[in-house]
Amino acid sequence: MNKIIRYGIFILIVLVYAEYIYAARKTLVEGDSRPHVNANVDKAKVTIGDKINYKITVDFLEGIEVLPPEIKDELGGLAVEDFGIEESINEKGEITREIWYVLETFNVGSYIIPAFDIKYKMKPEAEEAVVKTPEVFIEVVTILDENASDVRGIKPPVAISKSYFRLYIIIAIVFGVLAIAATIILLYRGKKKEIEFVPAPLPAHQIAYNELENLRALNLISEGRIKEYYYRLSNIVRYYIESRFKLMAPERTTEEFLAEMTVTDRLEGVHKELISNFLEHCDMVKFAAYGPDSREIENSFDSATKLVDETREVSEKEVSVR
Repeated sequence: MNKIIRYGIFILIVLVYAEYIYAARKTLVEGDSRPHVNANVDKAKVTIGDKINYKITVDFLEGIEVLPPEIKDELGGLAVEDFGIEESINEKGEITREIWYVLETFNVGSYIIPAFDIKYKMKPEAEEAVVKTPEVFIEVVTILDENASDVRGIKPPVAISKSYFRLYIIIAIVFGVLAIAATIILLYRGKKKEIEFVPAPLPAHQIAYNELENLRALNLISEGRIKEYYYRLSNIVRYYIESRFKLMAPERTTEEFLAEMTVTDRLEGVHKELISNFLEHCDMVKFAAYGPDSREIENSFDSATKLVDETREVSEKEVSVR
């Protein structure tokens, strides 16, 4: 009887231990399968005007959905000159996504590129989770020699012959009077021209029309530069919205701008929907490696033109004609 009891206890201990090992292994595997992120720059100390290459690397397995980060016009006080996304996959099904930026600044100082939130889903129906990139420190220094002296010693005066001293004084006075007279004449003429020929500032819609026409003339689509085309097109619309409706579109992410747009009464509902669809489509192309076809590209351009057509400011002359 005692042997049976001892045997039963032994079996129970083995089962509990096996369950513990299985749970620990499952947790380890799931933890290892999460995306791994890193961020770095090609040089941590630069001089004014140097280009800085900043790169975020995300390694993850097939089946995991990694959402693209929001792209801004500046990172930690550094201006974004260019950006892009590249992706590769190896034979084991491991995906590497690289999000790169070219940064620039003309101000001396210390900068910290903040951590990015990289959102992902282990399965399509799973909740979003987040991993963060590390912060990156950059030092921008001047190109001047730090050991150079800003103030140099005063050279001793040069003796002037007394016979020529009076002549030099007279010549200096004459040139001084002529210089003052010439300055007064130039300033007067300049102010007169400014008063006579100051052009009236172009309205927001005219600027947008000009930019759209210039964008077409660049022929970016025929050259295969689709992302650059969408980046320029979305910026035209964002700056038009800021100038026309005083909404801070260029300085904000699409999410932040759309959240503000939903509560403003400066835009009608139909135009809010048009802007929302337009910006979300542009972000898909710019940041999610989506390749639009020719019809979608033309529709995006038409949507931008339609928004300007329907929301442009009507002049008093046009109102009187109507």
